[in-house]
Amino acid sequence: MEQELRFRNRIIGLLIFLLGLLGIGFLRIPTLLNVYVPPDLTRPQFVQPNEISPSYIYAFARQMMEALNYCPSDCGIDYAKNLNQLRDYLTPRCYEDLALHRQRNASIYEFRTRRLLPAGDEMFNPKNVTRLDQSVWEVHVEYLLEEHVKGVNTRNRRYHYPLRIARYDIPLTRNMYQLAFDCYIAPGPRPAEEVLQ
Repeated sequence: MEQELRFRNRIIGLLIFLLGLLGIGFLRIPTLLNVYVPPDLTRPQFVQPNEISPSYIYAFARQMMEALNYCPSDCGIDYAKNLNQLRDYLTPRCYEDLALHRQRNASIYEFRTRRLLPAGDEMFNPKNVTRLDQSVWEVHVEYLLEEHVKGVNTRNRRYHYPLRIARYDIPLTRNMYQLAFDCYIAPGPRPAEEVLQ
């Protein structure tokens, strides 16, 4: 009888230990699993953990370009603010490059307002996103660039932006997308008609 009680207690202890391990595993799952939901929810799609769809990359790239280049009053001040606010969404190398470019060309940014507007017929096309390796993508977006200097319209032209987007492992509280803008791919932004030639 005592032997059966000892055996039963050991089994109960083993089951409690296994339940504890399962509980720890269950609590760790959200930290080990990322699910990237594409912006287009009108069509059913299979979403695999830790796999980022091209439409998600494209949506992130567009959102970054619009936020980075929006200067409602004076790009001399607004662009520097944008860089600092979006620092966690830029790779360190890209942040340094953009900040240095702004510093060297400060006079170009002053008294200028800028915004990127949808080009009209711009929709997601899988051809606009190319995977370069496991965690880097090349994205092509087009915008209508509208600029004013001291209230005078100086630029109203369609531009093509070749962008590099990379996975960026920093805390979710700082960058919920876990992606970063890794600057422009050579030759950089240029008028859309030059790209077509």
